[in-house]
Amino acid sequence: MKRMSLVVALASLLAPASGLFAVASLSACATLGQPKNLVPFRVEVNVPDATVWVDDQLVGSVTAVARQGTFLRAGFHRVEVRHPDYYSFFAEVTPKQGEPVLIHAELHALLQ
Repeated sequence: MKRMSLVVALASLLAPASGLFAVASLSACATLGQPKNLVPFRVEVNVPDATVWVDDQLVGSVTAVARQGTFLRAGFHRVEVRHPDYYSFFAEVTPKQGEPVLIHAELHALLQ
């Protein structure tokens, strides 16, 4: 029970600041379940070491996000996929409860 309380406390501290949750944090206790206002979020991109940003907050590398799994709060978000050698990809999403978000991003190399 203490572990679940810690996970809930940690999640409540992180949620307002970033709007994101890592699945690893929420899946630590099978009885906790997924909060109702969060939706699964995935990004598929042709550059595996690109980084994912949501609302100007770094979420992590594309591979880390895929490995850990990530959730977004329901509502409007601006997603950016960045890599220093490629043009950035931007998307605006407004997930609703129960609707997972999957973004397919194709980055194009910078012109030299």
